[in-house]
Amino acid sequence: MIEVGTVKELWRYPVKSMEGTQLEEGIIGKEGMLGDRNWALRDESVGELTTVRKMPKLLKFRVAYDEEPSIGKVPHITIGLPDGLSVSSSDENINEKLSDAIGKPVSLWPLQPKTNLKHYRLKVPAGAAAMKKQFATKELPDMSSVTWRLMMELAIFATPLGRYHDVYPLHLLTTSSLEKLKQLEPDGDFCTERFRPNLVIDTGADNNDFEEFQWVEGKLYIGDTILKVVSRTVRCSMPAQPQVTIKKDAKVLRTLEAHTQRHLGVNISVIKPGIIRVGDAVRLEPSNRSDLFRRFDALSSRLRNRAIQSSFKLIDRLNKQS
Repeated sequence: MIEVGTVKELWRYPVKSMEGTQLEEGIIGKEGMLGDRNWALRDESVGELTTVRKMPKLLKFRVAYDEEPSIGKVPHITIGLPDGLSVSSSDENINEKLSDAIGKPVSLWPLQPKTNLKHYRLKVPAGAAAMKKQFATKELPDMSSVTWRLMMELAIFATPLGRYHDVYPLHLLTTSSLEKLKQLEPDGDFCTERFRPNLVIDTGADNNDFEEFQWVEGKLYIGDTILKVVSRTVRCSMPAQPQVTIKKDAKVLRTLEAHTQRHLGVNISVIKPGIIRVGDAVRLEPSNRSDLFRRFDALSSRLRNRAIQSSFKLIDRLNKQS
């Protein structure tokens, strides 16, 4: 077991794609942090859940819970609009007010059960063209960090069924990665908020590298939780977008494209739920896979990425035929 740092920041995002709030402690369950992404907007002009990739204005909205979330209960929220006014989710005119602020017809939804397939389903399956648009790239990015099954689920549904997360329950980032980006592009704005992590780990002032990439397949022991580092996180176009206190910065994506193949931070699943607090020590149990297995994993990743990209291209062809 290796001590790799301490918890510097904890974040949750009450509404998917809106501003996050910092916490001193977070309750971690199998589905992620309590209160994280319990609400989402549906774009009624197309009839599907929406995200900042399709509606960048969402990052300009502030959010606060009216009361602390509890297991099995989604509390009401108060949303601060870009014009300085605010509206409550309990307001009977909430959808009209949000629609006026965004400039498109939308509706606000609390988290729905995974059996509500219609709620999560995309109007048109997302193929290669849709993915390129979301990632703002001419070519499909390396998606081998996500399983083929999960990527195909996300081709049909806006989010994983029963969750409003993009892919995995938790996202982790290290101070060393942010510092490395600043070294690579001194004029870039690589503040934490751009990357919307749940956990920020302080790995020490002398550590200036993408350290969390080396943690993949390992286990993290934080507080009384045990977390699995599943994969590197592939980044869409969102980190470059303006937020409440952040300006647009295209250098962010260019730097990631040039140095990390659009990856930053890691995806986390939960082995043992518990509580994580700011200041908690972070201990790593590295993967015990042999060099032979690691080489096999690298080959498997290339094949998985090829299969994912081929599947997305097939979806495009089927969309054209329908």
